[in-house]
Amino acid sequence: AEAIRKDTGNGNVVVEKLDLASLKSVREFAAKANGTESRLDILINNAGIMTCPQWKTEDGFEMQFGTNHLGHFLLTNLLLDKLKNSAPSRVVNVASSAHYGGHIHFDDINLEKSYGPIKAYCQSKLANVLFTKELDRRMK
Repeated sequence: AEAIRKDTGNGNVVVEKLDLASLKSVREFAAKANGTESRLDILINNAGIMTCPQWKTEDGFEMQFGTNHLGHFLLTNLLLDKLKNSAPSRVVNVASSAHYGGHIHFDDINLEKSYGPIKAYCQSKLANVLFTKELDRRMK
């Protein structure tokens, strides 16, 4: 953060820890942001993981779905009031054209029956797109 402040001349750069694979970490981050920030003009959900082995988050979710979708979903929802109160504000969810190959396996969301790293990634990216569309619909 210090290097960014120096290089940009922007003294407002703040660094906070956030592990999107941990719903506890997401809740802690959001609580801190809601408590310390007066405004939230933009939320960019861009962090992710791709084509990893069959790992699980600490909450027991398939790692790519947990990190790429559930972490962002929870973070956005926990910060939504702050975003609304800061209007006009934006939420940017970075997805991927991989969503075209995705299918939400509601009966096996963790893909325990037939895990494939690309399959899991595509599912997580489709979830991002569907969430973004629904969020847009609800905010209109």
